[in-house]
Amino acid sequence: MARGKSGGLALLVCLALQGVSFLSSPVLRSRVSRIPRFAEGGGGAAPDAEAEAPITPLFQELNVTASTDAKKLMGAMVAIFNNGDRAVDLVLKSPSNRSTLMYAIADLPSNFRPAAQVLLRRRDRNMRLRVLQHFRPAQDQQPEAMRISKQTNSSKLGSAIMSKFVDVAGNNLQRSVLLEFQGAQTASIALDAIEKAQHKAHREFTFMPRKVYSPQEGGSDDTPVRGGVQMNVVVVAT
Repeated sequence: MARGKSGGLALLVCLALQGVSFLSSPVLRSRVSRIPRFAEGGGGAAPDAEAEAPITPLFQELNVTASTDAKKLMGAMVAIFNNGDRAVDLVLKSPSNRSTLMYAIADLPSNFRPAAQVLLRRRDRNMRLRVLQHFRPAQDQQPEAMRISKQTNSSKLGSAIMSKFVDVAGNNLQRSVLLEFQGAQTASIALDAIEKAQHKAHREFTFMPRKVYSPQEGGSDDTPVRGGVQMNVVVVAT
């Protein structure tokens, strides 16, 4: 009788062990994982996990289109700065109006001590500039000047700018360079080159554009008469 009880107990233990190994089988787990799951609450479909949630910007954004005027864009930035915001982001919706970004920043009153940075592009592929007030990084006393013409290639210019900041081994060289140009077309080339140089150098660049007026004939040192306008842009590796 005792022998029968021990045999039955051994059979139960064997069955239990087989059941555990069966439930822990990877084949069974893979089949169970393929069983469809339904959302709770009325059997509705689960929300799409791939739906992109809207990105909340850190700072106010101003869209720059083909019809955006540099003076009006500058006024909008002044209003945001006067409201106490530390920075504002400019989103370029029309690549043909890239020069408006440069001229609007250059027109900002000097008391704001403005500077700008080219942000990394997002999935929409739009160029974004972050314009900051009261931000002036340290720069070289006499940065090397680079003159830009309408025939300048932005990719080659970007490589030339990059070579002033880092060597082939990635070591730091100069802290800043000066870009000089005139006109909307060259302003677009300069901004495009700054973005490309930043990517090639793997550095964060900050640039500060300003207008320089050359005196016309008939003026004097005390009362200069404004003539041609040249843009000077100091690019600093921060």
